[in-house]
Amino acid sequence: MGYLNRFLLFLYALAVALAALGVIVLCLPVIPVPVILNETAFALSRWETMAGAALVFLISVHLAACSLTCGSKSETQEKAQKEPEAVVVRGAGGEVRVATSAVSSLAEKSAAKVYGVEEVNAKVESRRVVKGEGVEPSSEVLIGLDVQLGGGQNVVQVSDAVRAAVSEQMNEVLGLSDYAIDISISEIAGKDAAKKSRVS
Repeated sequence: MGYLNRFLLFLYALAVALAALGVIVLCLPVIPVPVILNETAFALSRWETMAGAALVFLISVHLAACSLTCGSKSETQEKAQKEPEAVVVRGAGGEVRVATSAVSSLAEKSAAKVYGVEEVNAKVESRRVVKGEGVEPSSEVLIGLDVQLGGGQNVVQVSDAVRAAVSEQMNEVLGLSDYAIDISISEIAGKDAAKKSRVS
């Protein structure tokens, strides 16, 4: 339920509470009956009373419609959120669920083949989203790569190569097109370390 509907529901509940309080006061022998009848006749002769009643009627219809439609949408979204985290791939025969661990392994192997990468750890996050009525749920995939570079490597060039290699595998192997790759460099070995590793 959106903020506007919540505000309308608040006003509606407040109006009903005041009306109930007014009925309680009228039931008590506090105000004489002739005064009540006179004020009631005056209120019924005013156009403001009709406008207020029409507004309350419209709000009631709107909130009743929201209670029927918003509930089904929220149940669909809750169901999508409760499902195990996986990447949904659609084929000709239907949808296929690929475990995020398999996608992480594929991303790590792809990035490790790039020259200059010493070590890489991948973390894949996927969640299913419902973009509208009649549209099948889709996956939003975020691939996070924690990369350690060897000595004497250019960060930008290696990062671009890693991104291209992982993107190629995501497109060719999984057929994904809607994903994001976030690369963070956790360590860069110095040139001295690179020379020592070559000597050894």
